[in-house]
Amino acid sequence: MPTPWIRAVQETGQLTVCPGDQLKRAATWGEGLFGRILDEFNRLATVNQLGVRLVRNDTKPSHTSATGANVLFETSSGDCKFFDHTGKEQHEPLKTGPGRLHGLTAAVTVPPLNKIGWAFVFVPLNPIAGKTPVGPNVKMAIGLHELLHACGLQTEDPGHEPPGSQISGDIYDGHGVMSEGDDHEFVGGSMQPDSNGRFFLRARTAGLVQSVWLLGQF
Repeated sequence: MPTPWIRAVQETGQLTVCPGDQLKRAATWGEGLFGRILDEFNRLATVNQLGVRLVRNDTKPSHTSATGANVLFETSSGDCKFFDHTGKEQHEPLKTGPGRLHGLTAAVTVPPLNKIGWAFVFVPLNPIAGKTPVGPNVKMAIGLHELLHACGLQTEDPGHEPPGSQISGDIYDGHGVMSEGDDHEFVGGSMQPDSNGRFFLRARTAGLVQSVWLLGQF
């Protein structure tokens, strides 16, 4: 089941997201693509009535200050650095290289209720399919997938893993197919994004987000 955020965050109906310094400088990502990812997530949130929106905050998450963003969105070449609920530095590896087109989201839970207090999203700095760098659409799919994790969805939740996810999957499916030289992800028998440049969520995935945000699991 999805993990709720702490009540002070969930009651706002939004998550604030800070673009990382490396992401902003990266020619492969940059400010423009970050803005497109947030805009597309918010379009999906409106269409699917998710109960949460993303708002940019240029102050990084902080263990000691309430003015920092809830979520950091950063690139990584392998090492993902973040802090735990005590403020202690932590590291997790992100597998990168040809064909490694997944990101990593570290959701930091706060005891005693173990609800999320911060989330750290890492996407591969130079995602490559085969020998070819992927285009902006595939990078958007990677980012949107990780932002669903940041909302509280877990890898164990329905739709992330087989069996059956390829038949009725969406951008939360962790096993989409991306062909070299084609700037789309193929999942659930459909192309993401579609010919109008829009991504989609199945009712199953929307329901998981709604179970935390729309229904107010405080």
